[in-house]
Formats: sequence, C-alpha cells, structure tokens
Amino acid sequence: MVRKTLLTYWNTVSFQVLYAGLSDWSPPDAPVPVADRPAMDRWLASRTQQLIVGVDRALDGFDAAAAGGQIATFVDELSNWYVRRSRRRFWDGDDAALTTLHEALTALTMVMAPLTPFITERVWQDVVRPTSPGAADSVHLADWPALDESAIDEVLTTQMAQVRRLVE
Repeated sequence: MVRKTLLTYWNTVSFQVLYAGLSDWSPPDAPVPVADRPAMDRWLASRTQQLIVGVDRALDGFDAAAAGGQIATFVDELSNWYVRRSRRRFWDGDDAALTTLHEALTALTMVMAPLTPFITERVWQDVVRPTSPGAADSVHLADWPALDESAIDEVLTTQMAQVRRLVE
C-alpha cells in the first residue's frame, strides 16, 4: 500500500510538472478564488482542507497509521478521480486546474513530510520552491498548511462521493 501510494503521488507530481511546463504555467500571484472555480476544483480544494484537518488530528493523537490511511485515500482520489476527470483541462493549459492541482500537491507534500521526509523534500525542492518565491528553504521548515475553512464544502464532498460510487 505504501509503495503504491508513493508511486501514485510521484506520478501525480510528474503529471503536474509536465503540463505546467507545456503550458508555461506558474502559480498566479492572485489565484482565482476557490468559490469561482469549477466544481471539480472546489471539490479538490475541499478535500485538501479535510486532509489537513484529518492528518493534523491523527498526528496530534500519535496515530501515524490513521494519518497514512488518510493520505493514501487522498492520493488515490487526487490521481484516479481529479486528474483523470480533468485531463482535457490540463491538455488545454487551464489555469484553474493547474492552480488547484499545484495547491493540493503543495499541501499534500507538507502533510506527508513527517511520514516520508525524503521524497517530500525532493518534491519541495524541485516543484514548490522554484514556483513559490516565499517558500521555506525546506518542507521541514515550512509551517503546517493553513486551514481555509471557507474552502470546505461538505455538501459538494458528499455529492461527489455519490457520483464516484455510481461511476465506479
């Protein structure tokens, strides 16, 4: 399970780097507000915030297994639902899709860092720091990702879970 999750994470990071490069994209100084993004982007932003909360609670309770389980679930949803359903948007260089994926991968990298220090440091140095001038020198020196409760949409998360069950 760990190997599959890490490979999927690495492949998703590589996907984002590839399509950001092809589109000559870099994170905008003023990204489109989450509320104004398409439903898939709002769903991923919501799930990202839920991941931050869940991993924070698990690690506060010294439950690395629960934190790892939440990360594995999120990585699977990120790759096998968001990226697959948004491919055409990435092909077209859609700014909202690239921004949303970058934000999710940055937060994911930060919450994974205590559990997988080396791979997350590599992603931080190769992907986050070059595109974010104010980023910490190391993922391990960065603050825990700030929670944006306004991005959490329980209704959308529930609806998307129902859609996923129907599709799968």
